[in-house]
Amino acid sequence: MAEKSTAVISPVDDHMGLDIARILAPRGISVFGIDHNYDIPGRFSKYIKYIYSPYSDKDEKAFIEFLLRFGESLGQKAVLYPLSDDHVFLFSNYRNELNKYYAFLIPDHQLVEKLINKDGLYYLACKYSIPAPKTFFVNNKSSLDLISSEIIFPAIIKPEESSFWYSERASQILVKGLFSGRPKVVYCRNWKELINNYERISKIDNRVVIQEVIPGKDNNLVYVAFYCNRDSEILGYFSGKKHRVIPKGFGSASYVKSFDDLNLRPVVTKFLKDIGYKGLGGIEFKKDIRDGVYKIIEFNPRFGMWDGLGAHCGVNLPYIAYCDAKEIPVKRQLKFREEVIWVDWQRDIRAFLEYRNAGQLNFWQWVKSLRGEKVFPIYSCSDWKPGAYFTISLFNKLWHRLLREVKLI
Repeated sequence: MAEKSTAVISPVDDHMGLDIARILAPRGISVFGIDHNYDIPGRFSKYIKYIYSPYSDKDEKAFIEFLLRFGESLGQKAVLYPLSDDHVFLFSNYRNELNKYYAFLIPDHQLVEKLINKDGLYYLACKYSIPAPKTFFVNNKSSLDLISSEIIFPAIIKPEESSFWYSERASQILVKGLFSGRPKVVYCRNWKELINNYERISKIDNRVVIQEVIPGKDNNLVYVAFYCNRDSEILGYFSGKKHRVIPKGFGSASYVKSFDDLNLRPVVTKFLKDIGYKGLGGIEFKKDIRDGVYKIIEFNPRFGMWDGLGAHCGVNLPYIAYCDAKEIPVKRQLKFREEVIWVDWQRDIRAFLEYRNAGQLNFWQWVKSLRGEKVFPIYSCSDWKPGAYFTISLFNKLWHRLLREVKLI
């Protein structure tokens, strides 16, 4: 009897889980989405078999035990896709147990720890001569005072781990305005703003990263997505340029175009080989307008929010990852079509308002930018239920945020 083709994604996520399921399911691969959260659009996808699980943040052992029981029930190894930094760390930590029922490729655990933490990434960048913005690590007011003379302004404050700012309490402190996105950083023009913002943020978490701002527009941000095999050789390589992000300047993408810079390829290839990287991942760079050099900003040891665009351009990263995990021969995919647009309409409308208010984009420029071949996340004519649910949830969130804003007046 032929072995079934099975994949497991966890957590399901709005963008990444749907991308992977919509890419794998039409190839005859059953996709299970394991998540503690019922309030996710992917639960309604015809391509995802949703499985409710314990909440890993509250009881990781219960979650892992659940995952092991589920893996055993499948009767054959499923390919496992962790879709958050927390799950990458968790699956890495329990890899010996999970390997009995799941096939997946992620870096060695020590490397996972370094890549998830900003100080670890900065250490690796310095060790392997990858240009990076000047960075400091702070855990109290005294340590901030010690570096005051070395900080270059403008500067940004970042969480030591991205998930530290995902809580509802963090949103109440950091999110400003009805249409604002969740901030990844806090911008500081001078020492006074830095101190004031640190005092606010320390109520959430006193461990932060202070980093110089790399000057230049948002379209100097380039993200490279890839898959590396067991020998740290790249089997799939794709990249795109972030033209708009939300919040403006330091947020997540709302509008991207596939884009390749041949000067960046050897830098990425050598770095991944040097650190012994394995599996899916992505690196964000920003080209510094002062010297034209790409500076490393972020490393995601997993599939990213718009990495699914690659499959539409000729680099099918989820399927490459599936085949390699199963030790099925797969051809390298290193070339892709450029100028294909990925646009998250609800995020991009909000981004347009921010760029317009800053005098950087008018209505007709925005409309013109939307011409051309496009890929939309979440929304699909053939798989419409996630998009419908997502739209309803957006209006619900807007209503609750409006009520909160009114109460604050």
